Amino acid sequence: MHLGKVIYKRERFEIIDCSSCGFIHLNPIPREDELKKFYEMQYYQEKRDKIGVPEKIIREKPWYEKVVWKDMLDAFNAKIKGLQGHPKSLLDIGCGNGYFLKYMQENGWEVIGIEPSLTACEYARSLNVKVYNMTIEEFKTEFKKQRFFDAINLSYVLEHSSNPKEVLEICRDILKNNGVMCVAVPNDFNSLQLQVNKLVSKPSWWIAIPDHINYFNFKTLERLLNSVGFEILLRTTSFPMELFLLMGDDYVENDEVGSMCHQKRMNFELALPKNIRRKLYQKLASLGLGRECIVYAKPASNNCFPKKLL
Repeated sequence: MHLGKVIYKRERFEIIDCSSCGFIHLNPIPREDELKKFYEMQYYQEKRDKIGVPEKIIREKPWYEKVVWKDMLDAFNAKIKGLQGHPKSLLDIGCGNGYFLKYMQENGWEVIGIEPSLTACEYARSLNVKVYNMTIEEFKTEFKKQRFFDAINLSYVLEHSSNPKEVLEICRDILKNNGVMCVAVPNDFNSLQLQVNKLVSKPSWWIAIPDHINYFNFKTLERLLNSVGFEILLRTTSFPMELFLLMGDDYVENDEVGSMCHQKRMNFELALPKNIRRKLYQKLASLGLGRECIVYAKPASNNCFPKKLL
């Protein structure tokens, strides 16, 4: 039973601060067959061009390599111990076009991706990385043997999942005891977003029904991770894009302004020395600010959840 304060309502759906789940989510939660139909008939069709021909990622590759992917590579290398001289293994869940996998592979990692979009999966395979066209639940069913990974990337997945706890439990079971997982979700209903709503009467533009089922902040995400046996190692974030709205650059439903703001954000991050940028974003995360919740976690040392065979 999902009960809690209703904080948003649209048509037959409510968004509630659920007391039983411990985080904000859609209510009722769409059925699996409804979600499958939505993604097959609408979501992936609308995004087909962006998924199949990732020109934006190619154009912004220097920024990804020097900022986004480099931060993840350095964090994984720093947090995973005892693997000197041996290649590390990465599972990227929802790997999209596969460019992060390719980057990690070029940096000496053994990589595998999971991607439910066939269009994106086929593109990723063209980069010569191993990608399975399936969900994490299907991956668990398909592989009936042990497959432990040193690292898991779970970026922009949990907000789409009808059962995020189950997803994290699967990740826990296929991650090595000394492995590390990176979880990234939108930092929604954060104080800057709410301030924009209050001051400039913007709608709740971050709400996406029905594809965004869950809405996390650092507190609720970390609570969920703890509940399935993970220990938090590092929390960080990305540039708080809401600052542009507060400065008068209204990018909501305006792609031209949005592109300008994103370019300024990239310029800012490329200009800052990485140690300053990383400290800044970790401080913002400690205040609950930033566009994303990015959390690195490992299986807790007192984890009472034994490894399982897949």
